[in-house]
Parts: sequence; C-alpha cells; structure tokens
Amino acid sequence: MKAVINNETNSAKKEEIKYENISKLSEESVNKFYKYYKFKVNRLEFLSSILCSVVLILLAVYYLMRWDRYFLGLIANILINVPIILLAIYFVINAFQVQKYDKKKMNKIYGEDITKLSDEYIFYEDKIVITNKYGETERPYNYLWAIYEAKNYYYIFSKKDVINIMRKDSFIKGNEKEFHNFIKKKVKKFYKR
Repeated sequence: MKAVINNETNSAKKEEIKYENISKLSEESVNKFYKYYKFKVNRLEFLSSILCSVVLILLAVYYLMRWDRYFLGLIANILINVPIILLAIYFVINAFQVQKYDKKKMNKIYGEDITKLSDEYIFYEDKIVITNKYGETERPYNYLWAIYEAKNYYYIFSKKDVINIMRKDSFIKGNEKEFHNFIKKKVKKFYKR
C-alpha cells in the first residue's frame, strides 16, 4: 500500500508545472522571427550568398582588366561580364532580402490570420507541452531540435522546420529570468542571441 502511494506522489511531483506561458502571435513577432532566422539560424545561406557575389564580382573585375586579350576585345568582355555582374547583384539582394508576414499566404496555409492565434506553453521537469488551436504537442527536452533566444522572444524548434514563437513577457507561472536558466540546462542546443 505504501509503495502505491509513493509512486502516485512521485508521478505527481514529476507532473508539477515549472513554467507556463501563453503567447499571442503578432505581425511584428512573425517578421522579427523571419529576420532572426535569416541572419542567425540560417546564417550559412546568408554567408554563402555573400561569398558567391564577392567571387563573381572579382571574376568580373578580372575579365575587365584583361579585355585587350580577347579576339573581339571589349564587346566580348561586356558579353561575359554583364551576366556575371547581374548574378552577383542577384546574390547580394537575395542575401539581404528578408521574408515578411503575408496575411493572404497565411490564410491559405492555416485557413485564417495566424496573428489571431495563441499558443500555451507548459514546461514540466522533463518535457514541454505546446497547445494551440491545432492540437497539443508534447516533447521531452532532449527531442527538441533547438531553442534560440532573441531580445523579446524564444524560438522553440520542435524540428528544424517546426517553430513556435514564445514571448518573454507572457509568463503566467514563473518568470523569464528563472526560465532562461531552467531551459538552458534542459536543452542541448540552446542559442542565445
């Protein structure tokens, strides 16, 4: 009889809510995520675009300096350099272009404006439970892909392409400072700013 009571007490302790947060999305929070993702999370794509544009510009300058060695000279040089320079410009634009919140596109994907939705985050000792209109996701911390911390948000990646945006100022239970220390210990891939 004591063993049964102890097991029930232990399971109740394990299920104690450590932190709770209800975050409502906004157009601003989605746009900030896109910018953060482009320059911090997906940094390799950004850097490779810049590198490609630099290489192409150097190649164009090299060909410009050697125009007298071509059979048709300057005309051949222009025909070679214009596409190279245009491609370099494309890579620079692509590197700095940040996706923006598109209400029509979100309506097609989700059937409604996502800025009207809210997510509830409940953090237990051994798992996170995220609940929203579409259902409930429960994951142990070691199965999260990563958590990124920005100035006003935590970006919780359940998988590389499944992201939840949690506001730092929306804690119902606990506070952001304590949560920061808690989640940093629980998640292997924790990135700060």
